Amino acid sequence: MIRSQLREWLPPGLIAFYDGLQTRKLHERNARQSTEQVFTDIYARNEWGGAPGDFSSGAGSTQEDIVAPYVEHMIAELRKIDAQRLTVVDLGCGDFRIGSQLAPECGRYVGVDIVKPLIEHHRATFASPRVSFEHCNIVEDALPPGDVCIVRQVFQHLSNAQILAVLPKLKQYRYCFTTEHHPSPARLRKVNVDKPHGADIRVAQGSGVFLDRPPFSVPVERYRQLFEIDGGRARGGRDPGIIRTYLLTG
Repeated sequence: MIRSQLREWLPPGLIAFYDGLQTRKLHERNARQSTEQVFTDIYARNEWGGAPGDFSSGAGSTQEDIVAPYVEHMIAELRKIDAQRLTVVDLGCGDFRIGSQLAPECGRYVGVDIVKPLIEHHRATFASPRVSFEHCNIVEDALPPGDVCIVRQVFQHLSNAQILAVLPKLKQYRYCFTTEHHPSPARLRKVNVDKPHGADIRVAQGSGVFLDRPPFSVPVERYRQLFEIDGGRARGGRDPGIIRTYLLTG
């Protein structure tokens, strides 16, 4: 709280300098650790919030002004494709707060995450004949079979090379819904700035993951925007950005 209040008074240039130093230190640390270790530590340390011992995927999973419109739009999209007859694979299911609201719209829901304690918790707490969970590194492992794939605010935490490793695997699904957090238009400086895997996202650097731009270059006929949501509350002069959801096919 004190740190947030101080940011309200500090000059923007000083805030940017401090944030840059912190980001570089974070990137150096994460680059030395495996993807699984980094994200397991994020949940163990509650870096995205929540009480000690709880699993929390952060504001994108708990902030109602972000969650409610996303869930409403996604339920409508799942109904359009008759997902009640399909298997939906949620890559990076996180704390399952979003997935739990989408699962009733699916014939079968498969939550996937790289954090083993998280998956073990979900299996013990939420698993049912129609809901299951798999421990999987989506960058290195084969993805579970299914008809529909959801990749909600996952790529923004990965490096460009890791995203490139995942993209070809998504072709096995008839429909793939991807969601990314982008800077506000006035604050976009450069698309697809690279970063190591970790809790931070590119918005703070005036960037974001745009799959239709290099180095990803997904053809525009396979990739179209469905809806967008305001990025919610942001403190200390940070850009709230825009959260956009796309349909990736073929």
